[in-house]
Amino acid sequence: MSYHVVVQTAFIGDVFLSIPFLKRLKALYPNDKVIFVAKKGVADYLLKLNIIDELITVNKGDKASYNDAVKKINSHAVENVFCLHRSLRSALFTWKIKAKKKFGFSQGLNFLFFSESVKYLKALPDAIRQMALLAPVDPKTAEKINEQDWSYLNFSDQEGRFKPIPEFFSMHVPTHAFNTHKKIALFPGSVWETKKWPVNYYSELTEKLLNEGYQVYLMGGPDEASLCQEIQGRNPKAEMLAGKMKLVDSIDFLKSCDLIIGNDSSPSHLGASVGTPVIAIFGPTTLNLGFRPWEDKSIVIENRSLECRPCGLHGHHKCPLGHHKCMKEIMPEHVFHSAKKVLKAQS
Repeated sequence: MSYHVVVQTAFIGDVFLSIPFLKRLKALYPNDKVIFVAKKGVADYLLKLNIIDELITVNKGDKASYNDAVKKINSHAVENVFCLHRSLRSALFTWKIKAKKKFGFSQGLNFLFFSESVKYLKALPDAIRQMALLAPVDPKTAEKINEQDWSYLNFSDQEGRFKPIPEFFSMHVPTHAFNTHKKIALFPGSVWETKKWPVNYYSELTEKLLNEGYQVYLMGGPDEASLCQEIQGRNPKAEMLAGKMKLVDSIDFLKSCDLIIGNDSSPSHLGASVGTPVIAIFGPTTLNLGFRPWEDKSIVIENRSLECRPCGLHGHHKCPLGHHKCMKEIMPEHVFHSAKKVLKAQS
């Protein structure tokens, strides 16, 4: 039995954007096993999708957990290692694994740790960038990526809609159950303060959705609980789920939702992975960075009139210019109107 190891120790959103890569890897080696290495608590759902066979977790900054992971991996006959994460730590971790071939992105001195380095295609959506690591072992992937300039998939039209994602690059896994209830999940949180649409805007949006007869669920991790409680304080009919569900259970719940609304953060990728329509509100970040929700029915709402965007790859804890217009000028009525259009299209 041969094994293939995939190293992706980035954030949850990056892990879920690995799904197209993992789907293709499984198709290439249907009789082999795939080991996925990720940070603890972010990739358990991939096991339920049956696109990985074993999950090994590590803790950032915990050298012992990385050494234990290497020991577990090296007990198997590893054919290939694919390092999807571009950090030096991940490259060093990959270097310690015993494998016939190792593939990673060319960045700095990282090439020293791989059998073959692959160019990081910065202009492309991240899901396709990650799939590029399969090109050395899969001529079809190489051909498909070079078929045309896929950067157009980063950009939406005036209504925030995107061109269809080719099935070859899609997140869709054939286990999806279609949604049956008019339920809306709101994720108001983000690690970065400037990525957060104002909480009073979320409160106003929640009120509008409840008045239309939709059930609203306020979601996020334990760190977002207080933010969601503030919204629920103005809207008692909204159900509070933030901090109450494990990641795997949250993703299962999102399958039953009709719409997910949130910021440019990991929940948009979780929703896209199960085929639920997503409305993502982009502020300091822009689509050309490559991290759009990877699903055809998704919509991105953004303030395109500002020259200061993007102000960084991830956002900031405070607006560098002090005005935060990228979020404050996106009004609740605009998001509400977009939500009604998405929900009506499903009727």
